[in-house]
Amino acid sequence: MRICVVSYHSSPLAPVGAGKSGGMSIVIRNLYGRMAQFADIDVFVRGSERVIEVGPHIRIVQVERFDVDGFAEAVVKAHAVAKYDLMHTHYWLSGVIGLQLHKLLRIPWLHSLHTVEILKTIRQDEARVEIEEEIMRSCDLVMSPTDQEATAIREMYPGARVIAVPHGVDTCQFTPTPNGHKNILFVGRIDPIKGIDLLIEALRMLQQDIELTVVGGHAKGARDSASIESYAADLPVQFVGQVRHDDLREYYEKSAVLVVPSYYESFGLVGLEAMASARPVVGFNHTGLQATVGDDAGILVDMGSRNLAWAIDLLMNDHGLRQRLGRQGRSKSLNYDWMKIARVYKEVYEKIVQE
Repeated sequence: MRICVVSYHSSPLAPVGAGKSGGMSIVIRNLYGRMAQFADIDVFVRGSERVIEVGPHIRIVQVERFDVDGFAEAVVKAHAVAKYDLMHTHYWLSGVIGLQLHKLLRIPWLHSLHTVEILKTIRQDEARVEIEEEIMRSCDLVMSPTDQEATAIREMYPGARVIAVPHGVDTCQFTPTPNGHKNILFVGRIDPIKGIDLLIEALRMLQQDIELTVVGGHAKGARDSASIESYAADLPVQFVGQVRHDDLREYYEKSAVLVVPSYYESFGLVGLEAMASARPVVGFNHTGLQATVGDDAGILVDMGSRNLAWAIDLLMNDHGLRQRLGRQGRSKSLNYDWMKIARVYKEVYEKIVQE
């Protein structure tokens, strides 16, 4: 089986944690790195024109034409030689490419939204909402990381064919260590939708010696980062900036709890990483964390800084509870090991090709 992957938005080779590179890059890198055991894979990204062999049976194809027509043309030329069996586009910008390619390649088209604009709890881009609707009605299969999101998509777009397959985690990279620490951790880009303002408000409410470590670079410009750092200036908050994903393990090891205060979170890969590291997760119950963390690997609350403060306070004052939730989280995370997820994708791909 030969697979064409389109990642127009960001490259899996780019450092994660700042700018446009985040969880989606981690997903593409880990998923297709393992799927290369079952198939030949070309991942099309923007960049200086070259082909990078990143491993047996997997290549990153950099396309220097950044306009939609030019990028699509490069994929068509590659298909003339490779004869791909299916195409999988990731994120709505890649879906725009997919809308053109679907008519030209005449192969099955799968699409992963990663974030759904209409489901966001803060500002929405109406033009993007319309484009995503067209993508979902045109592609052969929409792949969502949670049943909750898949159900919401089906209800809003009855014509869309949607299945839920979760993202994964590297359970060898992230492993359990003793949890006797007194600091909490945030991992993610500094972006308004990530809710760091709510976490800082919660920290102000806590009447105990708790430090917060913020790992991640700014997403849309230094203004957001400077504003958040200024807001937290009188609190025990350490901003360490962007960190290589391979180095994240030590930050989970040195933390007691991971807090994911996002206003909107389609899935929340960092939640899985914390679970694999035997660290309980605090977040909001309307997000994708409900599918992974649930009620037995952390504490999920209604949105609000006061509720965050309550959950953090409870965990920081109950070492036994932290240990129990951490153990349960580690056990659950094993079901999301990337190799298991890759096998599910293999079955989905084979089925859609046969159809």
